[in-house]
Amino acid sequence: MGCDEHSAAVAASRSALLDEIGEGHDLVFVRGFGPIGDELIWAGTRNLLEEHVYREISVDELPASSGDTALLTGSGAWSRAYHEWMPRALAIAELRFDRVIVLPSSFEVREDAVRAALECTSATVFARDPVSFEAITGLCRARSAHDCAFYFDFSPYRTEGTGTLNAFRTDGEATEGELLVPGNDDISLTCESLDAWLDVIAGHALVRTDRAHVMIAAALMGKEVEFAPSNYHKLESIADGSLRDFPVRKIAPPRTPWSAPHNGRPSAPVYERLRKAAPRPPAPGTPGDGPARVTAVILSRNRPEHVMAAVGSVTAASVPVAVLVIDNNSDPATRRILAALAAEDLRVELRLADRNLGCAGGRRLAIDLAQTEFVLFLDDDAELMPGALENLLADLDAHPGAAGVTGLVVARDGRVLHYGGSLAISEELASFTLVGGEVDFDDPALPPSGPSGWVPGTAALLRVEALQEFPIDTGMAAYYEDNDWCYRVESARPGSFRRCREALVLHHLAGHGHSVSRFSETSEKVEKVLTHAHFLHTHGRLLDVDLLRLVPELALPDGSLDVDGARLLLELIAARGTDWATMAWLNGDLDPLLGRARLRAQLDQAEAETRARQAALEEAYAAHAAYAAVAEPVLAVLPTLRQRHETLARIEAGGWWRLRARLLPVMRLAAALRRVAAARR
Repeated sequence: MGCDEHSAAVAASRSALLDEIGEGHDLVFVRGFGPIGDELIWAGTRNLLEEHVYREISVDELPASSGDTALLTGSGAWSRAYHEWMPRALAIAELRFDRVIVLPSSFEVREDAVRAALECTSATVFARDPVSFEAITGLCRARSAHDCAFYFDFSPYRTEGTGTLNAFRTDGEATEGELLVPGNDDISLTCESLDAWLDVIAGHALVRTDRAHVMIAAALMGKEVEFAPSNYHKLESIADGSLRDFPVRKIAPPRTPWSAPHNGRPSAPVYERLRKAAPRPPAPGTPGDGPARVTAVILSRNRPEHVMAAVGSVTAASVPVAVLVIDNNSDPATRRILAALAAEDLRVELRLADRNLGCAGGRRLAIDLAQTEFVLFLDDDAELMPGALENLLADLDAHPGAAGVTGLVVARDGRVLHYGGSLAISEELASFTLVGGEVDFDDPALPPSGPSGWVPGTAALLRVEALQEFPIDTGMAAYYEDNDWCYRVESARPGSFRRCREALVLHHLAGHGHSVSRFSETSEKVEKVLTHAHFLHTHGRLLDVDLLRLVPELALPDGSLDVDGARLLLELIAARGTDWATMAWLNGDLDPLLGRARLRAQLDQAEAETRARQAALEEAYAAHAAYAAVAEPVLAVLPTLRQRHETLARIEAGGWWRLRARLLPVMRLAAALRRVAAARR
């Protein structure tokens, strides 16, 4: 495609977008968040809309905005790696605006949240590459157009440049393996502004990258471009579509083939300490000797290095064991690694789910597949230390009435994460606590093996018959399925759980990334709160786990939970759904409800002050009564005293009283003479 053909294609794409937007509409351009490449999209979008009157807002402002037409920014936020906010933003935009248009983006419809959002939307959705367009056709009102970066004016940056720029990505969308390019500069993360980013690209003659917008910008500046595929189709499809016949060539990813560090074990400073401290197994045997009594269930999603470490820690046990790895719709690269792992060890069975079943759904499926007496639930980022499985099994064999046992779970720094815990059930709450905290795993203050109120699901050995009698509730989709299961079992059979100090488990706590905006943070919070709502609906009690951490506004002055406020919040979210709840939360519509505890504290303080004032008044009234009791006799004679005072005043004012001063010496002399006469007689 020559220059004229490319210009015509861009013009046709621009027309398609502007025709869809139309004239005379109240337009709101909703900007997202991301690296510098996203700023190029926004700048191009502003050029596209230069003849329109529009408002520009961030996605955090979306819940409080409304109008005729919302234009959701083009992005890669419909991918496996970065889909945490855009599907929810689309749903909220449709609640707030009459029309919604998704500007040109790439889509991975095998990601559950992406597919679900597109299947139920009435928005017009533009794809920026042929593969994405084909994927979304039939799911929604799909159209095709160039990425909005193509509407940016690159003419000030078209210079010859010198040398080679290696700008391969280092974030969550990078392909697997170790980056081998010396001097690599992931400019989309290291540059502080769009101008600086563009200047770096302009200053080079050859640009090598696996970032879509580095590729687009470099090509439209006239650079030679070599691109390596990212972890989905985005770059290849844009190159084959909008950039075909530009000097853009595909190269192999500049990375080593993926291999797990340390034979599949992520490093941890405490690892060797744990290995040395691990007690000997009670009954060592030969791996694979006899039929397996335990099926280790490991759920996985895009963390192959951790899965390999977890599997290796199980298969190293001296008891016969089967391993069931359930992949929750991971990316193709992860699935290739897991398939190779299963092919190397006949004890490992791999089940590939075409959607994300979640923890509850995956473990529920595993129970249907398990053919053993026991199931070990092991998080994919946890590892059993030597002898752990043997000690867990010996504990349940010694206590046939127990439904499950958990080990001593330790963080990477040696701190105890949990070691069983307690469960307290009241009329309003089901409260779970954990044994552990900030103590070290070898602290002698830790209690010995024994009963436990519940067993967290990080590393728990459970009887399959108990799991069949009390099936895992898949409604606890986001989290807390282990709390719910233990609550039901312990309510029906008190004393069902144990803890085993001799079973050491290392938990890497790999996490799932972090929220990058208030919008995504609130969206994630609402999903967890919805799980609390499901527990309340099912059991009639509040699940007292993390609720105050998720919603600190529900704390009363003494630090306890505002039970009535929590019930109202959970019932409201269950009734209205997570899209509405996220919108209302961000928009401040829940503030009156979330402020109940604060208002109650203020009312309590006002009542306390009123009681104090009333007590002071009562004290004053009592003092007044005591004064009156003393003063009453005095007050009774006041009229007589007043009359006497008036009489004396008249006497003192009379003439006889004034003669008193002259008569007193005569009277004293007369008295003296009388005394002398008396003495002579």
